[in-house]
Amino acid sequence: MGGPQREFFRLLMIEVQTTMGIFEGKAGQVFLTYDQAALDGHKYFQAGRLIAWSVAHGGPCIKALDPSLYQLMCGQEAQLEQFDCSVLPDPDVQSRAKRILQCKTAEDLSALQQDLGDWISECGVPGIFSATIGEIPKIYSYVVKHYIFLRTAKMVNQFTEGMNAFGNLWDLVRNNWIAFLPCFTNMRTPLTKSSFKAILKYEYSPRGTNHREKEEDTIYSWELVLNLIEDKLTELTFEDLLIFITGADEVPTLGFPNKPSIDFYTQEAGVRRLPYASTCAMTLFLPRGITEEQELHNILNQSVKDSLGFLKV
Repeated sequence: MGGPQREFFRLLMIEVQTTMGIFEGKAGQVFLTYDQAALDGHKYFQAGRLIAWSVAHGGPCIKALDPSLYQLMCGQEAQLEQFDCSVLPDPDVQSRAKRILQCKTAEDLSALQQDLGDWISECGVPGIFSATIGEIPKIYSYVVKHYIFLRTAKMVNQFTEGMNAFGNLWDLVRNNWIAFLPCFTNMRTPLTKSSFKAILKYEYSPRGTNHREKEEDTIYSWELVLNLIEDKLTELTFEDLLIFITGADEVPTLGFPNKPSIDFYTQEAGVRRLPYASTCAMTLFLPRGITEEQELHNILNQSVKDSLGFLKV
């Protein structure tokens, strides 16, 4: 439960995308593979079920499908005339699609029909040999739709059946596809200082106490460290800190059960105790009385970079 569960689902979604062999393409803009062995092995079903399992338990979703593919999977009409063919995983298909896009004159069309007419027909465009220049955008959209969606229809169906095996989740996604768009496609933006701070709350000692004064010293240094991260003057990122505190690299689809927090501890004399975190309680503990920005940065960086986490033992 808690932090280990969040970290487990974060790593699980990475594994689903990278090692199951059912996705291909650029990171954050993937398509389903055309793999009959994977289909017979029900790998697409398993991937769909794992994604649904993650979302239902407060973990992340895949956030990696090509937006046009996602729309088609949801029964929507995607605007494929302007589709960027450079994201297609197969270089040969990418080259042929680009050739269609570059068809601008009657001579281009004649050469296209001669060189690629049969292939375009096999993509479900039988009228290519009688087409006009004005029909090229529609022909291009048909070819793209065939390659990214219709060709892998059985894989798509098995994938969505896997998601529906967990509470009919895909039916919910399909009926509310716009709301789920950030969950299945890469609309993620890096955390900023302001968005990171908005996630957190601070557990201060009562005002007027010595502890409170030292805690405010530390938070002043903390603010300067966050500035270093914002200005990219350190290897630390806000995502690194969020993983260290919560086990997740972003706010989960269903949100955190409560706000992550910053708490404090008193540094013992003669002892160098590093900042530490409880991912279950989602609390980062910082030492009181740190007045130097570089000192806090160094010990915080060591804590984050030297922490083990899953798969590191």
